Amino acid sequence: MAVVKPVPGQEADLADIITALRQSGSAVISSPGNTASFAETDVSPGVTDCAICVLTQRSVDRSLRAFFTEFVNDPAVRIDFRKAQGFCASHTPLLASCGDALGVAILYADLADEVLRRWRSGAASSGKRAFARLFSQSGPLPCPACVAQSEAEKRYTAALARGLSQTEELWPVLRECSGLCVNHVDQTAALADRASAARLLEIECQRIDRLAAELQEIIRKNDYRFRGEPWGPERDAWRRALLRITRP
Repeated sequence: MAVVKPVPGQEADLADIITALRQSGSAVISSPGNTASFAETDVSPGVTDCAICVLTQRSVDRSLRAFFTEFVNDPAVRIDFRKAQGFCASHTPLLASCGDALGVAILYADLADEVLRRWRSGAASSGKRAFARLFSQSGPLPCPACVAQSEAEKRYTAALARGLSQTEELWPVLRECSGLCVNHVDQTAALADRASAARLLEIECQRIDRLAAELQEIIRKNDYRFRGEPWGPERDAWRRALLRITRP
């Protein structure tokens, strides 16, 4: 494991993490009925109570707002934005929350011009290979919001990993909160010292044990022999699993 070294601002990041852990709770609104289905449970996509996810999302939101406020007319930024071909499908909906119609219009007018140039060049191309190259996926630069997300995740997981070995008050908070998502547990454990990583994984394993048992209870109660049994806390375990077990 690569043990992280302190970086400027890490203490503030750790304080934010501790606050977010203390505030974490149930991220799911359960259905009041006697069933557990996607159609009958009121959920909000993307809602999570993992402290790193919450802080990362906040950081991405702030970065997007700064992007539109300060950098829309920066020539170098505009060039990189064209090379990135805009925002990815996951982050495009965030643009609406910024409410900056002018900024979006300026940036996406550039993209529209770039698309027209590429398509018209392709239509005018006489060679089949040249035509194919114009329409091949040549690998754009990363989405600007994805870059901000990756940088925030690295910053917060590094701060948490360091805090595990240096801040004893963090451990009771970790035990009492609703936990981190699998992705951020993995990232933090990879950066922490061996003893701290093992301690973190022990706490999180207990949570996944409980989640796995609740998922099995959903499966059991969907068996025709047990469908008359009332639902308990397990009724929204499927939704919590979607939020908790995430890929990088």
